[in-house]
Amino acid sequence: MNELRNGAVLQGGKYRIERVLGQGGFGITYLATQTMLGCKMAIKEFFFSDCCERSSDRSRVSVITDSKKELVEKFRTKFLKEARLLLTINHSNIVRVMDAFEENDTAYYAMEFIDGISLSQLIESRGMIAPDESMRIMDTIGAALVYLHSRNINHLDIKPSNVLIDGNGNAVVIDFGLSKRYDETGSQTSTTPVGISHGFAPLEQYQPGGVSTFSPTTDIYSLGATLYKLLSGQTPPNATA
Repeated sequence: MNELRNGAVLQGGKYRIERVLGQGGFGITYLATQTMLGCKMAIKEFFFSDCCERSSDRSRVSVITDSKKELVEKFRTKFLKEARLLLTINHSNIVRVMDAFEENDTAYYAMEFIDGISLSQLIESRGMIAPDESMRIMDTIGAALVYLHSRNINHLDIKPSNVLIDGNGNAVVIDFGLSKRYDETGSQTSTTPVGISHGFAPLEQYQPGGVSTFSPTTDIYSLGATLYKLLSGQTPPNATA
């Protein structure tokens, strides 16, 4: 098993792991308790599943082979850069990150726990979302993107599974694992590969160097694809089609 044990503690007992919320190719997200305050938080752990393994005590993370160490370190650095980026963001429709640290030979960041469901789960349960509700959701995601774009940041992975709907019906953008920050000239500040969510990624994300310069239109395409999914219940065709 790759995840931390339920009940494991981090930062000398500051955080206690309750359970896994989700897993991807580059990380595991846990529900945790901030023990001093007694509040729930979400903690994301860097875990490159193709190249890493957990020790027998299910705490420390190690790289499977020496040949993978450079690649893992490259993505670990990007993970910490993502955490530092999110620590600077303050918007009601973007998940808030409050802490970042290194432990167990890997990296973590702690963020607010949003008690709700993803937009993809909402679509799955209801099939299609009414136009009025869909446009209200689009407005809030759009407001988050306006904020990001004003700071020369592209999310690069807007899709229903990366939007949470909280208990008050508010949409919150999450998962900045593919995001890029650009300098004042519009040039990217990192050269890590860009992932692709088929059906939601525009054509330039399929092309080498296609998002090396800043352009809000990349996220706007994904926003439109998300609206298509809301209204129809169907994933749009791939941009390459």
